[in-house]
Amino acid sequence: MSYRPLRRTLLAGALVLPVAACSTQSGAENTSEAALGSDAEPVTGGTIDIGLDLELSDLDPAGNEIGQQSSLIVANAVYEPLFVDGPEGSMEPRLADSLTTEDTTEWVLTLKPDLTFSDGAALDAQAVIDHLTRIQETESAAAVPAAEIDSMEAADEVTIRFTLAAPNAAFDRYFSRNLGMIASTTSTDDVGNPLGAGPFVVTATEPGSSLTVERNESYAGEPAPADTIVFHFLPDSDSRFQSLQAGTMDMIWVQTPNHISTAEGEGMTTSVANATTATAIFNLERAPFDDLRVRQAIQAAIDREVLSEVVDQGLGGVSSGPLASNSRYDQNVEYPDFDPKRARTLLEEFGQPVALSYTTDSSPQSMQRATAIQQMLGEVGIEMEIDAADAATWGDKLFAQDFDLIEFVTSGYGDPDTVWALFETGSGSNFGGYTNPEVDDLTATATATADDEERSALYGDAARLIVEEAPTLFFTESPAGFAAAPEIGGLPDFSDRNVISALPGEFWTEQQ
Repeated sequence: MSYRPLRRTLLAGALVLPVAACSTQSGAENTSEAALGSDAEPVTGGTIDIGLDLELSDLDPAGNEIGQQSSLIVANAVYEPLFVDGPEGSMEPRLADSLTTEDTTEWVLTLKPDLTFSDGAALDAQAVIDHLTRIQETESAAAVPAAEIDSMEAADEVTIRFTLAAPNAAFDRYFSRNLGMIASTTSTDDVGNPLGAGPFVVTATEPGSSLTVERNESYAGEPAPADTIVFHFLPDSDSRFQSLQAGTMDMIWVQTPNHISTAEGEGMTTSVANATTATAIFNLERAPFDDLRVRQAIQAAIDREVLSEVVDQGLGGVSSGPLASNSRYDQNVEYPDFDPKRARTLLEEFGQPVALSYTTDSSPQSMQRATAIQQMLGEVGIEMEIDAADAATWGDKLFAQDFDLIEFVTSGYGDPDTVWALFETGSGSNFGGYTNPEVDDLTATATATADDEERSALYGDAARLIVEEAPTLFFTESPAGFAAAPEIGGLPDFSDRNVISALPGEFWTEQQ
């Protein structure tokens, strides 16, 4: 695993401070059925303006810009994936019919028949192989999972047989992201992106400002209702929300709790999900954080419920470990209660003063969280300095392991089959230097286990060990998703999703 690809993919997921979260109760209760278009007939035609929190300059699935949750809406418009993340961690077929295995090493992928790229060229088994081969030859983040494929062959026009280098029961998860966003290896659009087979094609781009897509008349599925979608790059959350209120945007990516509440109060559609976890990672190679008593004392001194109220206004929920609340692996992992008395006892046993620097970015939510934690630790006698860094400096410190305790907010816990690299001995994404051979054995065995119940039990055992040893502190699952004007239909209820993967080919507008 190369350093640069890993760095890029994790920064993409980790720096979006609540990339997607809300308690299932809050998300379900606050989502308007009418606004979601559940009973209304889609309206054909019109343009939808969507404001996103990031800038995209390269849509190539072999690159690094379309793996972040808020960018999946753009990727899905042009490169509809073979599968999409569904409720409670399920995988829903889109351009594929199935992906099956009997031993987790040999896999068979079956495509839907008669697929084409937007220029009419066949998207067949050989096109999938060419796409994956091209990714394997890059240095992108997507090359890491692609490297697990030892060989692949086209059994017929719609069937590909994969042999993996090692068993992986979660191999199918890769095909809802870059590996499953099949791109042409022979043709590009007018702005240089490889052609896709999604419901839209790119027709214009304004660097740093917007990207325009129009309906793909060669799309194999139901034609998209909207004629045109314009994705606007609006990184400032307040300005983005104001543009929705003013009517210049029809839909936006929303990640600030008061924006979600305000949108609901003003009759807009909101659809959010528990898909991002706020955590902090200890540097276990730096004293005194190599001492279990110190880590457990800090763990016991932090009130997660208060953090949820302070940072997320109670719209999210607390995190109890590596298995997210909506995980399909239903394991009862008990996180230690908030217990200042226990924290003080552990610190007395340690017998030395404890002080630390808490590295975070300077966003309002991160600073609110850091300030609350600083106060909580101070109440048990721990002196905490807040090290507020810009995004680049935060990333440099993370990868250089130059921190005491560093905030790490990521959507990675939404996929419980792949998140274990954060705790795997020697992994490039094990930023704190945690090592536990038992955890390594449990997760490795689970990865090779085809039976879901057995894999769930193994993951549960690993999660309990991680929570007990506290190399990472788990705080909250925070709200984010999409807010839309009442005239927009086709936005699904994301409250039971682990990953927010919107399909713009289903959106429609009453404004013509």
